[in-house]
Amino acid sequence: MYEILTDRSILEVSGVDASKFLQNLITNDLTVNDYCYTYMLNNQGRYLFDFFIIKLSSEKFLIDISQTISAQFIEKLMMYKLRARVEFFNSSDKYSVIYSKNKPEFTTIFSSHDPRYQQLGIRSIVNKTVKFVPDAQLDLYLNDKYNFAIPDGDIDLIPGKSIPVEYGAEELGAISYDKGCYIGQEVISRTKYQGTVRKKIFKIQAKTDMNNQLKTNEIVSSSEVIGRVCSTYKTQGLALVREENYFACSNELITVDGIEIKLSIPEWR
Repeated sequence: MYEILTDRSILEVSGVDASKFLQNLITNDLTVNDYCYTYMLNNQGRYLFDFFIIKLSSEKFLIDISQTISAQFIEKLMMYKLRARVEFFNSSDKYSVIYSKNKPEFTTIFSSHDPRYQQLGIRSIVNKTVKFVPDAQLDLYLNDKYNFAIPDGDIDLIPGKSIPVEYGAEELGAISYDKGCYIGQEVISRTKYQGTVRKKIFKIQAKTDMNNQLKTNEIVSSSEVIGRVCSTYKTQGLALVREENYFACSNELITVDGIEIKLSIPEWR
């Protein structure tokens, strides 16, 4: 079962300074990870971009990123380039991102389990000249994303506002607290060590279709707002909720836009 993730772009970052350049910008540690999920933040430690990095060599990296933010991401990289000996290319015309439950039987540029959670499937980068038959079943990745309540940056987070640690960035392996400085690092470290992470990701389950829910829709219990929707898909979704509110209203009616829902803690937390 193979699904082409048509909403993803593949970017190339190459050059003598490529590794150092990326290491100084991202939340994860490229010195210990040849493949990782990571964020780029602003100076206030708020989300700007999230993506996967594949290290092909010390001077060449592939970046698997949402198509809707890829152009903005390249613009941001250009802003930070200065005199660094590094180049950026959008290679989406050459490569595709494949999601599958088992390791592909055809030739891939790279293939590995999604690093965020062990129950997710395999992400592969393939040359578009490779011949294979995608499965007729659509939304293979979305089914896993919402079944396991996995947040995805531009789908679930708000650029310039969202704090990644509230969205499980640490539990999903997107942040290293042992690496050196990066943009926004001071805020992220302070948030962790002062124990101020009050909002967390919860899974939404409803009995009716929730596809029309907006990212800003409020989650209500006993007429009080306890959180907000991040995204929905069919009868499932993700929500950002203050943890104390979740435990306080565990036996009460919880709704989103009048739809009764059930909140639960994701397995990866």
